[in-house]
This record gives sequence, C-alpha cells and structure tokens, in this order.
Amino acid sequence: MKQMLKIEIQRAFSGAAFKVSLIIGCLISTLQFMNVVIKHAMDPMKFYFYNGLDFPYTIVNTWMGAVSDAYYEVYIRILPLLVVIPYASSYYIDRKLGIINNYYIRTKRINYLIAKLVAVFLSGGVIAVLPLFINLVSTSAILPTLVWPGGSEINANAMWSDIYYSNIYLYYLLYFILEFICGGLLATIPLMISLWINNTFVLLLFPIVLCEFLNVVTGWATSNTIRGMKPSRLFSMTQLAINYWQSYVLFILIIIFLDVVMYMWRGVKHDTL
Repeated sequence: MKQMLKIEIQRAFSGAAFKVSLIIGCLISTLQFMNVVIKHAMDPMKFYFYNGLDFPYTIVNTWMGAVSDAYYEVYIRILPLLVVIPYASSYYIDRKLGIINNYYIRTKRINYLIAKLVAVFLSGGVIAVLPLFINLVSTSAILPTLVWPGGSEINANAMWSDIYYSNIYLYYLLYFILEFICGGLLATIPLMISLWINNTFVLLLFPIVLCEFLNVVTGWATSNTIRGMKPSRLFSMTQLAINYWQSYVLFILIIIFLDVVMYMWRGVKHDTL
C-alpha cells in the first residue's frame, strides 16, 4: 500500500496537468494581487468606504479570499475544473491504456483504488487552497492586519464569526482546511463516473457543469442547509450569505458515500469481472 501511495502521489504532483492547473490558479491570484492589493498598498491614505463608514485598507478588505470581487468570483466558478485537471482522469486513462493491469499484477485492486483516490484528493485540495494561501501571505506582507467592526464582508452571524473577530488567521486556517477537504472531494467526482463515460473531455467537464447546476437548483430549496450546499457558497470565505456547518458535513458525507459505492465497490467489482 505504501509503495502504491508513493507512486500515485508522485504521478499526481509531477505531471504537467498539475502544473498547468496550479499556474492558472496562481495567475488569477497574481492578477488580483497586482491590480488590487498593490494598488491599495501604494496609497495608504486612500480609504475603503463600506456601509457609510471609511476604513483604512487592510488584509480583511483587500486579499482575494476576503472580497467578493471579479477575481474571486472567477476563481470559485472555475475551481471545479481546476481541481480535476491534475489527476482526476487518470483512473479512466489507466483503464483505457491497460496500465491498470500492470498495477493489479503487483498489488491488490483495493490498494490501487485507495492510492488513486488519495492522490486525486490531495492534488485537488492543493489546487483549491495554494493560490489563495499565496495571495494571503503576499497581502499580509504589505498591508496591516486590522479587523474593523463593519469593515469586512463577514456576516456577524456567520459560521466561525467569533473566531474571525478574535483570531482572523485561525479563521482563515480553518477555512483553508475546509476548502482543502471540499476541493479534494470535488476532484474525486470523475472517479465515480469513469466506468460509464468514455471521453476524457466530458469526464473533466462534468464537475463544473454539475456545480453550476447545483448553484441554480439549491437556490430553490427552502432548507438553509440545502441552500448552503450551493458550491459557490461552500467555497466562499466572505459569507455575505451565511455558510452553515451542516451544509459542509452533508456535502462531505455524500461525496464520501458515492466514492465508496460508485468508485471503490464498483471499481473492484467491475475489474474482477
């Protein structure tokens, strides 16, 4: 198992697809930093006007994850595609090219499937978080960390709002962990459907199409938990619309269940037959 994990993780992180996806994410992060953060840092006397009050520009109203501007909106919208580009289609490709048979000779099927799942999860999680982390660190290097009451886009009743106003970096750390998990799980969706779809292009586009569909459909729900499962809300730290921990738990449990049933169980059964 350890050797299989090492092989799959190395394949996931050393491939050109991972680098391309990371470059795209970092490009959005860099553009936001150059066009927004540096602009604010160059004019420290310019104030941020919010809710009828003036506040000096700080991290909480400048870095990409803190404001619902065009850069963050684009990042969230294409995130379902970015997380699957690195390695999510590898299971389908391994089966199509017969590479999977070489692995099955050397190890148990379940070992290969678990290693593949872990590698896809980790690569997706890194892609979801690393560009944001780089943007936050870069912004914190040139702007102060001050949380002004009413000067941020975090709703007072939002999830972890007490942590946000007492230790903002702990809040961001918790959200990075949460987005790493959700981004990693989102990347595993192509694994579930690899046995039914015979086109890499369709396989990679499925998660982003699914997320846009859920963005619309969940808005019709009367339950706050279901409405909170809107992907564009799950991956947003701004919380102008409150995020609910129940929505994250339900999202995580559903994908884990589908990974076990549609990928692990079906994978072992299919390849055995």
